[in-house]
Amino acid sequence: MKTSPKKEAQKRLTYASQRNNMLASVMIKITYKGKVIECSDAAETIEVLKYMDAEEKKRLIHQVKSPLAEMIDAATFATSAISTNVESPWTRELFWRFIESLGDSQQKVLGLLVGKRKVTDEELRKVLKLDGNQALAGVLSGISKQAGILNISARSVYTVENERKAGTLSKTYVAANEFMRIANEMNWPDE
Repeated sequence: MKTSPKKEAQKRLTYASQRNNMLASVMIKITYKGKVIECSDAAETIEVLKYMDAEEKKRLIHQVKSPLAEMIDAATFATSAISTNVESPWTRELFWRFIESLGDSQQKVLGLLVGKRKVTDEELRKVLKLDGNQALAGVLSGISKQAGILNISARSVYTVENERKAGTLSKTYVAANEFMRIANEMNWPDE
């Protein structure tokens, strides 16, 4: 059965209209993490945007939880060290040998750490009258070197916490618990 040319033309127009509707429905495009996502309609677009928003929130929560998780891990480690009676590397004699091997600047740094527990790089530079962190690194390296000579880990003296705010790196130096204990036991510094 042959259809008339008029009906044939009408059929082509109907199919063309349907094709245009289909093509128009794939016109919503979203760029996410450098990739283009095509959505067939507004409902699908809304679902994709909701998913992307949820993923971003998960990422932000993970970033916020990260330092907290590290603090919990550190506290767990400290508690387990106490409960398993891990001995401090510090003895009275070793402490005095260490302190006497240090220069004035290095003793000032440690005295400040024992007094305040935590000190920023800016505070240390101010007390030592240093221009930059490179000069401060030299002083701190001397502390680590003298500890190493006595077979003591630098982490048994102090640790460093790095923090980035608005693209600027700041360092905070923290006296190690073992060093705080022995320094207080020895009434050092005596000022």
